[in-house]
Amino acid sequence: MIQKPNLLKFSNYKVNDKISVHVPTIDEIFDFGDMKYYNIVQTLIATPWDLMVELDDIGVDYEAITNFQLFMLMIESIAISENDTSILFGDLDLKKFKEAVNSKNGETVLWDKENDIVIDQMIALEICNTIRKIHFWKAPVGNAGNSEAKRYLIERNRIKKQRLAKKPYKSFLETMIISLVNTEEFPYNYETVMGLSIYKLNASWRQIQKKKHWEQTMNGVYFGTVDTSKIDLEKINWLSPE
Repeated sequence: MIQKPNLLKFSNYKVNDKISVHVPTIDEIFDFGDMKYYNIVQTLIATPWDLMVELDDIGVDYEAITNFQLFMLMIESIAISENDTSILFGDLDLKKFKEAVNSKNGETVLWDKENDIVIDQMIALEICNTIRKIHFWKAPVGNAGNSEAKRYLIERNRIKKQRLAKKPYKSFLETMIISLVNTEEFPYNYETVMGLSIYKLNASWRQIQKKKHWEQTMNGVYFGTVDTSKIDLEKINWLSPE
């Protein structure tokens, strides 16, 4: 088994010899613009399920497009709208990638001809999984089942997105930092937290939530308000891996 780079140690996650995913610090994200940063990473890892409404608007069935086909479209979209993506990819220039066909297997890939850098389905998956790991996100899993259910899902999501679009942007990152800094388990202040990587901040956020949930559960067990026969205490233990 090959051990992947440890995100607690490295600021750049090496996908292969030519492609790395940068793990930015909080300071880097705020300098870049946290709204813009999250727009880029969420666009890049979007699945057809995530974008069922947008795809429907341009006449594309979200179940008829693959994750990699969508990934290629998102790379093109980001390259057009953003001049600087170094916060995520360092020196990699997304504008140089064009669709090409791998002569060895006939598969469509993204190719930077000038630097001979190829992004195929497996590399794209590794990039997306790395970004999800950094932010502790999971890929959505869903299946409409039939055409009526699909139309219902699309329209329900359309209404939800229209409602969210009317709301002003609220920085989740800022809210997270304020919450953590005012928590006794978090040893950083508003100045020192800026040096943490986004992975370390997300890991701390997740772990502190887990620890507090464990403590509340144990209090419930002690006072007899929690039935231990209905929960797996080992699974929710804040020291357990998951």
